[in-house]
Amino acid sequence: MVVLTFTNFFTYFFIAWSANISLNLLYVVKRYAPDFKHLNYPLDFKTNFRGERLIGDSVNIIGLIFCLAISLAVYSATATIIWASIPVIVYVGNLLGSFIKRRMHLKSGEFLPIIDHGDYMLLLGIVFTSLHYIEPLFAILAILLTYILHPIACLVAFKFKLRENPY
Repeated sequence: MVVLTFTNFFTYFFIAWSANISLNLLYVVKRYAPDFKHLNYPLDFKTNFRGERLIGDSVNIIGLIFCLAISLAVYSATATIIWASIPVIVYVGNLLGSFIKRRMHLKSGEFLPIIDHGDYMLLLGIVFTSLHYIEPLFAILAILLTYILHPIACLVAFKFKLRENPY
């Protein structure tokens, strides 16, 4: 079990946020670099489920490749599979959030509280706590900090025209 220390918490939080920010930066690249759009293929291969997209365009193959690359970089730096698994779990958290939004008949870009600001950190906390990698307090602190900082980060990105919406 990873003990709750400032260094361990910072490492956990930094890796999770870095993976999520890299996924958001892909959106910015897609928005401002039209040539990139043809590489941006959705992970659900545009599959419909009960008349609606299974996941949506925001969860794509390039994002998965980025998260796998971040995982390899983290593993190279730490030689710890626990830390290296974080970016992949972040990606799966975003995927599950998108899946939930589609089942609730929301389109890409529509806001869903709890899911849009922390799906990745919620899943990460559940997985790591369930596997006894971290203490529940560790996960709770990361989730609370995410729900405080993520909306602020989104608003700042919106002000700099890096996001279409402030949420």
